[in-house]
Amino acid sequence: MRKLPSACRVMFVDSDSKNGALGPRFRRTRPGPELELIESFIRVMPLQIPRGCIATVFREPGIESGFPDLVIVVWREKITFRWRPERKFLQTQDFRLLHFLHHNGRASQDEIVAWFGRRAIASIQRLHDSAMIRCVRSWWAPRALQTSFAAAKIIAVEAKVGKWRKVLNQALLNTWFASRSYVLVPNLPSEPQLAAAKALGIGVCSFCNGEVREIAAESSELPKSYASWMFNEWAWRSSHHGVRETSA
Repeated sequence: MRKLPSACRVMFVDSDSKNGALGPRFRRTRPGPELELIESFIRVMPLQIPRGCIATVFREPGIESGFPDLVIVVWREKITFRWRPERKFLQTQDFRLLHFLHHNGRASQDEIVAWFGRRAIASIQRLHDSAMIRCVRSWWAPRALQTSFAAAKIIAVEAKVGKWRKVLNQALLNTWFASRSYVLVPNLPSEPQLAAAKALGIGVCSFCNGEVREIAAESSELPKSYASWMFNEWAWRSSHHGVRETSA
């Protein structure tokens, strides 16, 4: 990861953002050494962001597995220019169905109802209205990923002062939706701890003389789960709803 180029855009979304029902719920930040660690990391913000992308930084967003400390979504703005406004009203169950279709390629309505229940019929309609799925004869199939998924990277960061095993477990949990998952600690961990992180594909960020030292995480293809789709949508929605924007 590198420092952000001066021309790129960074948006911050947290419990103070005017995001309403269109984004995630948040846990309010709590004072303490871990908050100070996260604030220090945000000030440096080592990221590699391609030209034409936006970085949206979520602070303690609520998802099924808990509240990750930071989730950074780097997304291609141009892809979203043709997205329909109906996408803003998609719900969690809709993303579950959408990911299922991308994983399986296609499914009939009867198969979808067998898997997801009768409420999936409403999900099919919302996804169709949003131009994210299409009907091919008697099958429902997803639109091309290149046109419906804008996130290039989803990076999760878990911060802890001490409690190495706990933070490593939390970072591992984040791999169900993130393309890269990191632990953030004040000092470089021991060699056995680094080996444990590497074995799990988890990256490590630590501070040295006021700068972030990074041991890179393994990278996975997106989307990894329906939660990847949710962060993809939330980043786009947040760009239209009063979040803080800055240039790094």
